[in-house]
Amino acid sequence: MRNEETSVVEKVLEHDLLSRETVLALSERYEEPEWLRERRQEAWRLYLDTPFPNSNVDEKWRRDDISGLVRKLGTLKQAQAPVHTILEELPAPIQGILRESDKRGGLLVRRDAGVTYAELDEEYAHRGVIFTDLATAIREHSDLVEEYLFKAVAIDEGKFPAMHAALMNGGAFLYVPKGVIVERSFQIVHWLDNTGIAVFPHTLLVLGESAAATVIEEYVSPDLDGIALVNGTSEMVTGDNAVLTYLGVQNWGKNVWHFATQRSRLGANSVLNFSNGQLGARFNRFETEAWLEGSGSTVYLQGIFFTGGSQHISNHTLQYHRNTQTTSDLLYKGSLTGRSRAVYEGLIKVGRGAQRTDAYQANRNLMLSKKAHADSIPQLEIEANDVRCTHGSTTAQLDEEEMFYLMSRGIPREQGVRLIVDGFFVPVLDRIPLREVRNRLKDAVAAKMNR
Repeated sequence: MRNEETSVVEKVLEHDLLSRETVLALSERYEEPEWLRERRQEAWRLYLDTPFPNSNVDEKWRRDDISGLVRKLGTLKQAQAPVHTILEELPAPIQGILRESDKRGGLLVRRDAGVTYAELDEEYAHRGVIFTDLATAIREHSDLVEEYLFKAVAIDEGKFPAMHAALMNGGAFLYVPKGVIVERSFQIVHWLDNTGIAVFPHTLLVLGESAAATVIEEYVSPDLDGIALVNGTSEMVTGDNAVLTYLGVQNWGKNVWHFATQRSRLGANSVLNFSNGQLGARFNRFETEAWLEGSGSTVYLQGIFFTGGSQHISNHTLQYHRNTQTTSDLLYKGSLTGRSRAVYEGLIKVGRGAQRTDAYQANRNLMLSKKAHADSIPQLEIEANDVRCTHGSTTAQLDEEEMFYLMSRGIPREQGVRLIVDGFFVPVLDRIPLREVRNRLKDAVAAKMNR
């Protein structure tokens, strides 16, 4: 006799991905409280009432054509939740990632639409730290999750956030109480190995006053024969004087379409050190925002992307200064090969009354192919008069004079290109605090260049 959870999973899979029945079935599957059921259904109504972005009419999407995905949405199904496993039974690529890691404070491995492995160091659990999958957190800490879920990223912010909120199928939750400093990192791994599916992961990170933590979040898959959709959201909330280090690595295989909304809200004198590496996927659009809400808060944002073939990687950043004496420093660098395309659109926004703001934004692109294309659109929007804001961008082809110099010293052209690319990324990589993540990004770039 099948258990109730299995029958509910099958019920979810019976329906089209984009249907009210699927939304209701997900609430049943996760045994959700009434407040979340209502929020899902509200998100579903918003999804129905909101048109898909159109690159012909929507300025923010003018350079991101998603018509190829929209045509195929009807063929996608909700991903199934996997069974739990032991660490040694995880897929080989994940084993490789974990072997490279320093000792962790916690580990969460998601496979398709569910958690297949989870652990938390007992020392941190005794100190009140919560690190678990989101569905478990909602069941066991409903009031705490309700206080923060969908508060940094609201459900009414567009087609994809509404779709995500309606169809969310799990994720990760970290809560570090006031005054707790976690020395070892928490690691979240999202593994995808099925085609024709859609996953909607949600990461919620909450640090109390004067707390500190480091989170590594990775997205990994083999090359897929058919398309898969990942529509994720990450919410990060730091209390006064808290310090959060976040390191994200996106290394999907071919044919994955990834949409991500990432937003942090910083308390007074808190610090966020945020790093993003984007290397894989057929189509990748990240909306990354830091809201400096507390006086004296600081954010460092760094990103690295490397594209090849017909890849499309799009980054939209917002440094939103909402209080006095806040600081933001952003550096995104990308290198492009093949017929790939990259879009960077960044905005420094200084609200009224946010005096003594200090903000910097830079995007640099290195073109390794004349058929690749990069757009860079830095912007300022300032409503205060005592500020220092600087922004800029450069896009340049590979320097052939530099190549000639290297080749004249006996260095083959391919090796010379690798040396130039390595040097180009050094200023970003040097800002990433964990060696293992720096090395992973270096290795991933080298692997793509060797294809």
